[in-house]
Amino acid sequence: MAGKDLTADNRGFSLVEILVTIAILGILVTIGATSFRELNEKYRIEAATKQFYADLMEGRGRAMQRNRVHYVQMTSNGYTIYDDTNKPVIFGKLSSTITFPSSGSPGGVMNFQFNRNGIASTAGYVRVQSSVPRVFPDYNCITIAETRIKMGQYNGAACVEK
Repeated sequence: MAGKDLTADNRGFSLVEILVTIAILGILVTIGATSFRELNEKYRIEAATKQFYADLMEGRGRAMQRNRVHYVQMTSNGYTIYDDTNKPVIFGKLSSTITFPSSGSPGGVMNFQFNRNGIASTAGYVRVQSSVPRVFPDYNCITIAETRIKMGQYNGAACVEK
């Protein structure tokens, strides 16, 4: 029996190969987790903005349908819509921050009303802000004019309606 070559039958992985593979997988998981976090935040901001918009439109519709003035009170983390009997009809609590860059309202509170015809008593925009940097959702602000409410994207200076 001639000598058998033991190195040819060695089918395992070396420690260096395993460590390199684990390092590459760790880098890929880190990149994926960061991207997932940013994507999740983007969709969270968009969902909050769309819900806020829907509630404002419902409040406006209620004012016209019931022929009653409806008041909107927004704070930095939520909003409430009241009818003219001071009864809350719509609540909204956001995990994001609402800012009112165009209103100049003190204390982080913005109030306005929809009259019986659904016309808003103010004009401006509100922005739903993200706490995560480098997140650019498609919708993150709402413009409010006397006769219309529209969603848009904040461009750093104003809300651009879409």
